[in-house]
Amino acid sequence: MFNHMMQLPTSVPEADSSSLWSLQNILLNWAEELVGMRDQSKKIYQPQFHENGPNIRNTPSFDGAFSELSYASKNYWPTVVYEMAHETIHLLNPMAGYTNWLEEGVAVEFSIYAQQQFNLTSIQSPHSGPYHEALNMVRLLPSGTFCAARHVRDAVGSLGSVTFEQLCDLFPNHDLKDLHKLSEQCIPR
Repeated sequence: MFNHMMQLPTSVPEADSSSLWSLQNILLNWAEELVGMRDQSKKIYQPQFHENGPNIRNTPSFDGAFSELSYASKNYWPTVVYEMAHETIHLLNPMAGYTNWLEEGVAVEFSIYAQQQFNLTSIQSPHSGPYHEALNMVRLLPSGTFCAARHVRDAVGSLGSVTFEQLCDLFPNHDLKDLHKLSEQCIPR
């Protein structure tokens, strides 16, 4: 289990479903503090490991979702934090299919933030590719990534559903090319 100093357990993640669940709830609380409340109509279920992870998986009835973590994280808590924190942003407003560049960028930033909260010595983050590009774009938003994300969620409800026009209204002095891309679907793989 987690202690008050935010140290990771010494257990094996795959064999410690209780700590996995505790971590998911800690991350959800942090995400809600930073970018606003999650969609309360959706239930969050126990994280699982899956060969196609990391991603979120919606339930068949779309009444909830859960984090699917990669097999690479089964035995290493720092990778669990890295993956689960990213997926936690997607769990705030679970949707089917791919989301936009804005939500992906915020998810990457939150993953970095969570790793820092656990004082991990080696922070995992993308150094190239779509996730890196999404991170760079959200870091340029006025007042910082998390304040901008909260602003979007307060106005629209979901990072993944914001339109280009809404982003223009919310950030009228920001680069239009970036706002357009942030509102587009991001297919990172």
